[in-house]
Amino acid sequence: MILTNQFKIAKTQNLESSYIERELSKFGLQPLRWAIVDVTDTHYILTVSYKS
Repeated sequence: MILTNQFKIAKTQNLESSYIERELSKFGLQPLRWAIVDVTDTHYILTVSYKS
């Protein structure tokens, strides 16, 4: 089954896709796709699709 949920990760000065994928792996995820949908002063909010 493929699920889609939102996750919050810490903001960084050097934003790269490898940083985002590394942070998502800390949630135990292997994302199929992700998108940044919001940015706060301290975090990125991502919508992530992944296999459960």
